[in-house]
Amino acid sequence: MRKNFSVYINALIFIFIITSIITYPQETFKSSLEGLNLWFNVVCPALLPFFICTEILIGLGVVSFIGSIFRPLMSIIFNIPGEGAFAFAMSIASGYPVGAKIVASLRSNNQCTKVEAQRMISLCSTSGPLFIIGAVSVGMLKKPEIASLLLLSHYLSAISCGFIMKFYKKGEKSRSSTSITNPFREMIRHREKDNRNIGQLMGDSVKNGVSLVLLVGGYIVIFSVISRIIKLTGLSATIANIINLLPFINIRNSENISMIITGILEVTNGINACASLYLPDIVKASIVSFFIGFGGISINAQVSGVIQNTDINFFIYFLMKILQGTFAALYTVLLSKIANLPAFSTYPIYPSYPSLSWYSTIILSFKFLSTYLFTLFLLSLIIYIFLSLKPQKK
Repeated sequence: MRKNFSVYINALIFIFIITSIITYPQETFKSSLEGLNLWFNVVCPALLPFFICTEILIGLGVVSFIGSIFRPLMSIIFNIPGEGAFAFAMSIASGYPVGAKIVASLRSNNQCTKVEAQRMISLCSTSGPLFIIGAVSVGMLKKPEIASLLLLSHYLSAISCGFIMKFYKKGEKSRSSTSITNPFREMIRHREKDNRNIGQLMGDSVKNGVSLVLLVGGYIVIFSVISRIIKLTGLSATIANIINLLPFINIRNSENISMIITGILEVTNGINACASLYLPDIVKASIVSFFIGFGGISINAQVSGVIQNTDINFFIYFLMKILQGTFAALYTVLLSKIANLPAFSTYPIYPSYPSLSWYSTIILSFKFLSTYLFTLFLLSLIIYIFLSLKPQKK
């Protein structure tokens, strides 16, 4: 009965969307075109290198190499395999939904258990620094001075959720030991299991990367249309009036509710709407932190598509994203009090976020990818050499 009820609800929702598209063809076409431009000019060149290269690195055993070094750290703190260090670093470097994609690939290749993947995905699903610094702090909020506050709050919230998930099914310990094994042997062992030649590996990686970036593009376009429909049909105002009818709730400004609804649906539009409202600075920063931490239904739907071929439980992930957004908002308030931040208006105002060309975006993406990979690989080698030089106990 419950299953049939959800079918009816989903059918009614999409009938409403299709009817609205027919009723407002010009506006919905414009919004879909905006979503398509966003995907092609920003998202596609930014994420495609990460999607393709991470698939290749997993196949070549480089992730196993890095994972063997960081195994003790990740096992003790988060109760996950060492490969989680690579997924977390790539998530920080590129943003949604690269971390989820890496975790899904590790699970598909049986490099982690279902429980380990569930723990990892709560840690390794974050926004990227370019979005938080450039698009949010400078572009939409016009307050570059709060970039560090938003960054620190966001990544602390992800780490907090990762630590909490350490106790998820705590009876099932991570298969990873707390000792470092020979990373070169681990890489060779993984390469022997994955017997694809380099040409086949690259071909599969390109195919999977392009398929995934197209999936992300589809979600961006449809949620751009849905956001516009909610505004055009006055649905947000209706929801605001219903909320104000509830006891103990009296939000006089319906624009605030409309902004929250928009942000829950799609993070970028929500932050942009929040930036235009007259709210206290700390309140505005906290709301923005929640939106970035939660990611919006649009990004969570993208993650759902990424993990659809695995046994990772999306509902548990979704609950942790709500918690991550809440933690991010709380950290923002707490850190702003501790740091005693000056008034936000003391910094220069930027007229708009400088947009990059497709070529510049993909080059910048490759630079980020190369820098993070080189840093991780070099750090892994240093740790391994240092531990190898330590005298062994007899």
